[in-house]
Amino acid sequence: MRTWATRSIPVLAILITASLSQWARPPLAAEREAPTRGIAGIVKDEAGHPLAGAWVTAVNTTTTSRPRETVVTDESGHYVVPDLPGLGPYEIRVRVYGYADRWIKNVSVGAVVDIEYGSQDRLGSKETAAQYPAQYWVSLLDSPSDSKVKAAGFADQRAWMGQLAMNCMLCHQLGTSITRRPKTRAEWDAVLKLAGSMDNFANLLNRDLLLDTLAGWSEKIQGGALPPESPPKPTGKEARYILSEWEVGTPFSYQHDLAAAYVWDPTIGAAPPKGAAGKWIYTGDIGWGTIYGVNTETGQVKVWDIPFVPAKKWAFQSWNVYPWKSNPHTLEVDKDGRLVILADISDEDGAGVFPVGNRDIVIFDPRTESWIPIVTKCDTHTVRIDQQGRYWLSGNIDLLCMYDPSTKTERQWKLPVEFKSIGGFLYGIDVAPDGTVWFSQPWGNTIGRYDPATDTIKQWEIPAPGFGPRRLRTDSKGNVWLPFANGHLGVYEPKTERFRFWATPGPKRQSPSSSADYHYNLFVDRTGNTGKRDTVYISGTDSDGIIAFDPETEAFVTYRVPTLGFFIRELEAFDGGIWTVYSNDPAKHVEKDPNQEAPVPRLVKLKFPR
Repeated sequence: MRTWATRSIPVLAILITASLSQWARPPLAAEREAPTRGIAGIVKDEAGHPLAGAWVTAVNTTTTSRPRETVVTDESGHYVVPDLPGLGPYEIRVRVYGYADRWIKNVSVGAVVDIEYGSQDRLGSKETAAQYPAQYWVSLLDSPSDSKVKAAGFADQRAWMGQLAMNCMLCHQLGTSITRRPKTRAEWDAVLKLAGSMDNFANLLNRDLLLDTLAGWSEKIQGGALPPESPPKPTGKEARYILSEWEVGTPFSYQHDLAAAYVWDPTIGAAPPKGAAGKWIYTGDIGWGTIYGVNTETGQVKVWDIPFVPAKKWAFQSWNVYPWKSNPHTLEVDKDGRLVILADISDEDGAGVFPVGNRDIVIFDPRTESWIPIVTKCDTHTVRIDQQGRYWLSGNIDLLCMYDPSTKTERQWKLPVEFKSIGGFLYGIDVAPDGTVWFSQPWGNTIGRYDPATDTIKQWEIPAPGFGPRRLRTDSKGNVWLPFANGHLGVYEPKTERFRFWATPGPKRQSPSSSADYHYNLFVDRTGNTGKRDTVYISGTDSDGIIAFDPETEAFVTYRVPTLGFFIRELEAFDGGIWTVYSNDPAKHVEKDPNQEAPVPRLVKLKFPR
């Protein structure tokens, strides 16, 4: 085990908590005083008018993990950053669309800090557009004609654009400053050859068609085209949160998944490390084979190397900077507070493994800092724990797997429907309250169910408009909620045997009209830990936010954060909120994008006012 002091340039973890009810009205005179452990004030524009929808961040620079809190100004321009961790001093940053960032240093807890922008802080249209989430720039990308995609061997534009989203947004946002920098067709070809995975996916999409599409996008941007619409400033429900952050990691950390709580009872959190106390969240650095722990009460950070390294070392597939193979993927908390981690710890590959390698299972008990390796016959990608404590595993082609730790036995089920290439790769997986096991096959555009009562498997093809189901989840009624690579939310209702779909909020591409977002994952709060039971939380992978959906009202609420590159992965409920983890692009730091603070992954908790 190593402490945070052994790691250089930090990785960011984020906590989002509820806003104050007073933000819904102008502050009274008595409220001009900041709370004892907070900082307050008003933000105004260059004309002296209150500026609503501005993000105000307080950063404690005296602590190694640099704790920080972010709030959003209300209609009166008022903000309160409460319950700051430590005395500081703090640095205050204000960020709002259309203005340059403002920084104020050496602010003490209990201070009232008013910020007024000047005319020199106003940005032009091009600089303002650079502040927008990546999806606004992706909305400028035109789909190839239906005849061209059919000539390339795809069923229709939905299938081709869905594959583009799945493959090109799998490891990074498309539309960031570096990806949208204009390139010629030859330059795009060279970029795609930088990583084997990108090169292979380019061929899968029909290389010539993909190069024509990307070059056309570059030509529009080089010609001065800007996103046809701008993101609204956060207001109302979308402005009522607090962002708490800690720094943890290295510049090249790829924090892919997290472990927060036992899914069947989220009041049971992950156990604290040996000799420690408090509430801890754990993340897995897929590129470096390490597990990070963050104490959300003190900001303390610890990191452990997964001790089992295969003899045949290889770099994480997206970039050769990563030196070894254990790359942990999914982390789950069991009912005893231990971590169930999927990682490559051996060179034994099962019969149906994904071609790039094999993961197994590692049990980590933070209280003793001990590791239990479990070598499986199957590859492992995503794990979900059922109420009997068994591990259900995706990660193989046309093969469902289960490992029972109580009997130390493993079982596999061959799927009855065969797909070509990686079309049958099992990706997302979840266990419903009735014990049925659901899985997704995004490249094959199908979902499936294993019924333990009958020991049978059934599959369904996804109808339009959905395409590319990723990490699915079930609700308390047994409905199956689906995040799609083409920017839709879907649900399959087993009782009625029907699919339903909703286009998620945000800009749409114009030719033809389609979503510019990408949804890697979602979580359904079956227990109501965060507020309303069965609320669906969706990863806005290309939109710098988390999207909440109420199945009863069919209403969306988008919670955007102020930092670009909010590349979201797993989601979990714990401690009255939703947690997620994401990574952004180190190259943006190299490019010195003024809207990008640092090349850091982040851990996030989203909590709504009751």
